[in-house]
Amino acid sequence: MDMSNVTRSMWIVVGGTAATLIGTLLLDWYSVTKSITVQGIGTLATASASASAWDMGSVGKLAVLGSLVMLAGVVLLFIPNPPELPFALPMAILVVSAFTALMVVLKFIDLHHDTALGLWLTLVGALVAAYGAYEMGGRFSMSSSS
Repeated sequence: MDMSNVTRSMWIVVGGTAATLIGTLLLDWYSVTKSITVQGIGTLATASASASAWDMGSVGKLAVLGSLVMLAGVVLLFIPNPPELPFALPMAILVVSAFTALMVVLKFIDLHHDTALGLWLTLVGALVAAYGAYEMGGRFSMSSSS
């Protein structure tokens, strides 16, 4: 593969997709730590719990699915003879990136406290990938009738 053919917007899509994948597959979306303390004695017990995107119900699972579809789009960007799609690949990446960001926002609205790094990284990564796809040419075109 000739790396000189890789544009700036393609690198933006790759970086955003990588951040989204790390946020959904490797990092926690929510984390809670509670301690029981007694005055004069100190901390008696500490309990913590965390949840990944997959553990956050159907919205989290849809975000994981969206990040995997984003990965498939990035792979299609770099193969020499990609299959013919009924739509432009940058537009598909833009739509799936926006969908993934929307799933994160919906989960944030649902549970807006005790958020962990994974939730924020997924949101930023999906928005960055959507911007890169938009810059690459993933714009909706309107036909002008004369």
